[in-house]
Amino acid sequence: MVKVWLLTFELDGLARVGGLGRAVRMFAKALSRRGLDVTVFIPSHGRHLSEDYRRVCGLRSVDGFSVRGFRRGVDGNLYPYYVGAEEGFVDGVRFIIFKGLDYETGRFLDSWNIYENLPEKVCLYTRALRHWIEFTNELPDIIHSNDWTSGLAGVLLRMYLEKRGYRVPHLHSIHLLSSPSFPWHYASEDWCGLPNTLHKVWVGYRHELRMTQEVWDSVHGNVDGFTILEADAVSSNSYGYLKEILNAFGTWLEPKTCVIHNVTDWSVSDVEGIATRYVGSTSRTHVRKYVIDFFKKFEGVKYGELRNVDKLIVTSGRLTWQKGFDILIKALDYIDGSIGLLISSISVGDRGFEELISRLVSERWGRVLITYSLIPEDILKLTIYSANVYVAPSRYEPFGLVSIEAQALGTPVVASNVGGLPETILDIRYSVEGSGTLVSIDDLWGLASTVESIVFTTEARDTLSPELIYRVRVEWIRDLLMRNPDLDIRLNAVRWVDKKFRIDNLSEMLLNCYEKAKLYSYYSTL
Repeated sequence: MVKVWLLTFELDGLARVGGLGRAVRMFAKALSRRGLDVTVFIPSHGRHLSEDYRRVCGLRSVDGFSVRGFRRGVDGNLYPYYVGAEEGFVDGVRFIIFKGLDYETGRFLDSWNIYENLPEKVCLYTRALRHWIEFTNELPDIIHSNDWTSGLAGVLLRMYLEKRGYRVPHLHSIHLLSSPSFPWHYASEDWCGLPNTLHKVWVGYRHELRMTQEVWDSVHGNVDGFTILEADAVSSNSYGYLKEILNAFGTWLEPKTCVIHNVTDWSVSDVEGIATRYVGSTSRTHVRKYVIDFFKKFEGVKYGELRNVDKLIVTSGRLTWQKGFDILIKALDYIDGSIGLLISSISVGDRGFEELISRLVSERWGRVLITYSLIPEDILKLTIYSANVYVAPSRYEPFGLVSIEAQALGTPVVASNVGGLPETILDIRYSVEGSGTLVSIDDLWGLASTVESIVFTTEARDTLSPELIYRVRVEWIRDLLMRNPDLDIRLNAVRWVDKKFRIDNLSEMLLNCYEKAKLYSYYSTL
């Protein structure tokens, strides 16, 4: 049985901030369904200290795995660490978490905030993986790292195993370019554990011998760039974002790249079951009333309110400039007053942007409600299901998992024409089977007109009120509806996701990328 090691800092069901955790969980699920033996490796992020997580994930300590070691700082002093591990399961897939067994180690590995003290957490996680192989003598057939936080660990595992006589292919997936740059000491054997050895690296037309530090310095210590050069194959989650990566690090890398689209297991049948339990009805208008009332009473951190609105725009994601929430709030000035905006956000500590959002919400009080903390997944699904439209106004976006999740629930998407978002939508401008449309976020009036037009498009069908079509402002959308009275954009959205973004699609893309990693791993031996 082929053994795949997934390296990650997020895993849905254990520790997640954004789309990475969901993507990795789907990777594991897809591979497991195809009969591969999958193990996920992740820092503890303190989840083992919670009785709820211990119970749900079946966490148990790995007997005998308690490793002491030292790192040498730039000051020449030795800094000790003490690492342990626990085993658990999500969707029947095994995962291993690395935890601290003393205060100093736990201060980093067990920090509940996933991305707090990141450089140190990355280093200790990287070293823990090497110790895991030494302790268990387990050997993977594929190493699959995800984003820079696990990229160094992927490179170290491949180099360590090669030194022991095993050439294990390494695929590195980039979900979002975000790595800082460090001097060589950070990555070196003194600190994170990478040896400065002579080894083969792909240079565009062949593999050539390079010292590890030489490769590191060639990208000025950027961890993303270093891992891209060292990995046997590199994937992104969209062709659009892959192009941006190649433009940043060199188009000569293209032969060893591939694309793995994110997929979803969300479904209309699932959310209709949730709606029946919570609301007693699957009617989207009834569910919408329930959702608006729920957030009026919501005791979590929130700001703003929805007052005298009966139609809903929904968006969600990390509360950062990237996501473009400020643009969408401003667009409300040009949207019918019966339409409200609900933003389900996750605060990441960007205080300046949060203050901007609060000011914009204050200026449009009664039209916008924003939540600053995670809401229960059932409620999130009901919120998106009940929405007239989901909007992804991102300034840049590698893929846009939220876009396909919304469409999976029958909610059409209006998205900015950037990054990988165009790949998530079948544009109704060009096909009567379309599931949404793309806009320029530089045109507030155009954005507002399109969003409002899709709202009235869905409302007309939800309420069996065809006369609402005459309130569609965008002429080409109104004409399309008049010429195709049976057009159901909600049904189109579901069919689009079922065709392109389900788990069977994912397993094929993963296996194709693994074959490419194997091929370039083989080339390095010639």
